Amino acid sequence: MATDDKFEQQLNEQSAELQRLMKDDSGLIGYLKAGFTSNFSWVMKVAYLLAIVLTVFIFWTGYEFFTAAADEQLFWGVLLILVFNAQVATKIWIFLETGRNHTGKEIRRMEVRLAQRFSELS
Repeated sequence: MATDDKFEQQLNEQSAELQRLMKDDSGLIGYLKAGFTSNFSWVMKVAYLLAIVLTVFIFWTGYEFFTAAADEQLFWGVLLILVFNAQVATKIWIFLETGRNHTGKEIRRMEVRLAQRFSELS
Protein backbone atom coordinates (compact mmCIF):
# COMPACT_ATOMS: atom_id res chain seq x y z
CA MET A 1 0.00 0.00 0.00
CA ALA A 2 2.82 2.41 0.82
CA THR A 3 4.34 1.82 -2.59
CA ASP A 4 1.07 2.74 -4.28
CA ASP A 5 0.81 5.94 -2.25
CA LYS A 6 4.42 6.83 -3.04
CA PHE A 7 3.81 6.14 -6.73
CA GLU A 8 0.68 8.29 -6.71
CA GLN A 9 2.52 11.13 -4.96
CA GLN A 10 5.30 11.04 -7.57
CA LEU A 11 2.73 11.12 -10.36
CA ASN A 12 0.99 14.10 -8.78
CA GLU A 13 4.31 15.95 -8.56
CA GLN A 14 5.05 15.16 -12.20
CA SER A 15 1.56 16.25 -13.16
CA ALA A 16 2.10 19.62 -11.49
CA GLU A 17 5.39 19.99 -13.35
CA LEU A 18 3.71 19.11 -16.64
CA GLN A 19 0.96 21.65 -16.04
CA ARG A 20 3.67 24.27 -15.63
CA LEU A 21 5.35 23.12 -18.85
CA MET A 22 2.11 22.99 -20.82
CA LYS A 23 1.05 26.55 -20.13
CA ASP A 24 3.86 27.97 -22.29
CA ASP A 25 3.33 25.48 -25.14
CA SER A 26 1.89 27.82 -27.75
CA GLY A 27 2.85 27.32 -31.36
CA LEU A 28 6.32 27.74 -32.74
CA ILE A 29 7.53 29.95 -29.89
CA GLY A 30 6.47 27.35 -27.34
CA TYR A 31 8.13 24.62 -29.39
CA LEU A 32 11.41 26.53 -29.53
CA LYS A 33 11.23 27.27 -25.81
CA ALA A 34 11.05 23.51 -25.19
CA GLY A 35 14.73 23.30 -26.05
CA PHE A 36 15.55 25.40 -23.01
CA THR A 37 13.68 23.21 -20.50
CA SER A 38 16.40 20.58 -20.10
CA ASN A 39 19.25 20.60 -17.62
CA PHE A 40 21.57 21.71 -20.42
CA SER A 41 19.78 24.88 -21.40
CA TRP A 42 23.12 26.68 -21.37
CA VAL A 43 24.19 24.53 -24.33
CA MET A 44 21.14 25.72 -26.27
CA LYS A 45 22.01 29.33 -25.47
CA VAL A 46 25.56 28.76 -26.72
CA ALA A 47 24.20 27.11 -29.88
CA TYR A 48 21.87 30.05 -30.60
CA LEU A 49 24.76 32.46 -30.00
CA LEU A 50 26.94 30.40 -32.34
CA ALA A 51 24.21 30.51 -35.01
CA ILE A 52 24.06 34.30 -34.74
CA VAL A 53 27.85 34.62 -34.96
CA LEU A 54 27.92 32.30 -37.98
CA THR A 55 25.23 34.43 -39.66
CA VAL A 56 27.46 37.48 -39.27
CA PHE A 57 30.36 35.50 -40.75
CA ILE A 58 28.20 34.42 -43.69
CA PHE A 59 27.40 38.01 -44.55
CA TRP A 60 31.04 39.06 -44.09
CA THR A 61 32.49 36.24 -46.22
CA GLY A 62 29.78 36.77 -48.84
CA TYR A 63 30.66 40.44 -49.05
CA GLU A 64 34.37 39.63 -49.29
CA PHE A 65 33.66 37.05 -52.00
CA PHE A 66 31.79 39.51 -54.20
CA THR A 67 34.26 42.36 -53.68
CA ALA A 68 37.51 40.34 -53.85
CA ALA A 69 39.86 40.24 -56.78
CA ALA A 70 39.57 37.27 -59.11
CA ASP A 71 42.57 35.48 -57.59
CA GLU A 72 41.10 35.71 -54.05
CA GLN A 73 37.53 34.68 -54.88
CA LEU A 74 38.31 30.97 -54.52
CA PHE A 75 39.49 31.49 -50.92
CA TRP A 76 36.45 33.56 -49.93
CA GLY A 77 34.07 31.25 -51.79
CA VAL A 78 35.36 28.15 -50.01
CA LEU A 79 35.25 30.00 -46.68
CA LEU A 80 31.66 31.08 -47.38
CA ILE A 81 30.62 27.50 -48.09
CA LEU A 82 32.35 26.22 -44.92
CA VAL A 83 30.74 28.85 -42.72
CA PHE A 84 27.35 28.14 -44.30
CA ASN A 85 27.75 24.41 -43.63
CA ALA A 86 28.72 25.11 -40.02
CA GLN A 87 25.61 27.22 -39.57
CA VAL A 88 23.39 24.54 -41.11
CA ALA A 89 24.89 21.92 -38.78
CA THR A 90 24.34 24.18 -35.77
CA LYS A 91 20.72 24.84 -36.68
CA ILE A 92 20.05 21.16 -37.32
CA TRP A 93 21.44 20.36 -33.87
CA ILE A 94 19.25 23.07 -32.31
CA PHE A 95 16.11 21.68 -33.89
CA LEU A 96 17.03 18.08 -33.06
CA GLU A 97 17.58 18.99 -29.40
CA THR A 98 14.35 20.98 -29.33
CA GLY A 99 12.49 18.02 -30.85
CA ARG A 100 14.02 15.65 -28.32
CA ASN A 101 12.92 17.83 -25.42
CA HIS A 102 9.46 18.28 -26.92
CA THR A 103 9.10 14.52 -27.41
CA GLY A 104 10.20 13.87 -23.84
CA LYS A 105 7.59 16.32 -22.60
CA GLU A 106 4.90 14.60 -24.67
CA ILE A 107 5.91 11.21 -23.27
CA ARG A 108 5.65 12.55 -19.71
CA ARG A 109 2.20 13.93 -20.53
CA MET A 110 1.16 10.52 -21.82
CA GLU A 111 2.44 8.86 -18.65
CA VAL A 112 0.35 11.20 -16.53
CA ARG A 113 -2.73 10.57 -18.67
CA LEU A 114 -2.24 6.81 -18.41
CA ALA A 115 -1.76 7.05 -14.65
CA GLN A 116 -4.95 9.10 -14.35
CA ARG A 117 -6.85 6.52 -16.41
CA PHE A 118 -5.37 3.74 -14.30
CA SER A 119 -6.42 5.48 -11.08
CA GLU A 120 -9.95 5.97 -12.47
CA LEU A 121 -10.23 2.26 -13.20
CA SER A 122 -9.04 1.25 -9.72
